[in-house]
Amino acid sequence: MGLSIEKIRQGDEQAFRELFDAYYQALCVFAATYLRDDTLAADIVQECFVKFWRRRADLDDAFNIKSFLYAMVRNHCLNYIRDNKLIREDLSVVMSEEFYTETLIEEEAYRMFYEAVDALPAQTRQVIQLALDGLKNSEIAERLGVAESSVHTLKKLAYKKLRVALKEYYYLVFVFLC
Repeated sequence: MGLSIEKIRQGDEQAFRELFDAYYQALCVFAATYLRDDTLAADIVQECFVKFWRRRADLDDAFNIKSFLYAMVRNHCLNYIRDNKLIREDLSVVMSEEFYTETLIEEEAYRMFYEAVDALPAQTRQVIQLALDGLKNSEIAERLGVAESSVHTLKKLAYKKLRVALKEYYYLVFVFLC
């Protein structure tokens, strides 16, 4: 991703929007692993983006935006758990670096996979998204008004393109689609 720290630092709202679009969904899922509440997770992620925007002038060229965002969201989640005395039977696990690392890797894989899916041609992307929602080929064909054989062909094409796009991470294709 070609996000420009310099543009964000200078207040370029389009560059910030690209950052938001690239990480918002994955950060929400990441936060939800801590909070077990999707709405609360979304609120915290939005709050983190607001704080990030306010602190943008402090960024330098060596700044790692992704690491900062994940750490910021994690810290806000842990503070929320502490401040609101949320009961988590696994609180020590949630607060561990191992949990953070495993969750971060999982969410980054999720983000990369869906970024690759979003890059597919429209109809191919639609077929894969419906397949990810658990629909069978016949149901997808009916919903899209195409032949079942077309759905099969589009899925094969999508798998091929996803394998190329995620060549270093091709196992993700199978994890998400199986």
